Amino acid sequence: MLNSFFAFGVPIFLLILYIGFAIFRKNSQIPYLEFALFIIASFLTVFSFQVIQQAFTELQTTSQKVIEQTYGYPLYLLAIPIALGLLLIFLNAYRGYQHIKDFRLRTK
Repeated sequence: MLNSFFAFGVPIFLLILYIGFAIFRKNSQIPYLEFALFIIASFLTVFSFQVIQQAFTELQTTSQKVIEQTYGYPLYLLAIPIALGLLLIFLNAYRGYQHIKDFRLRTK
């Protein structure tokens, strides 16, 4: 799970998918695409969290230096995808809140 192609390839794929959906959302009137963006961001965050958990599990048996030499990257890089995923989750939650607020104002 800590293989660099897996640990960073899946988040990169999810970011490309997120960007594609975001561009499609801008150009269409489909209301549920924002929910799809939220799901993609959530999956990115959960996947990145699982990768970090695996790194911590391996840290219990070996040293950080050995793990970094084995996989070829410093472990602090694993924080980038989870931080990006959390940022996207909060952005989508804020957008959802704004849509609910606007909808309530229009229905009064």
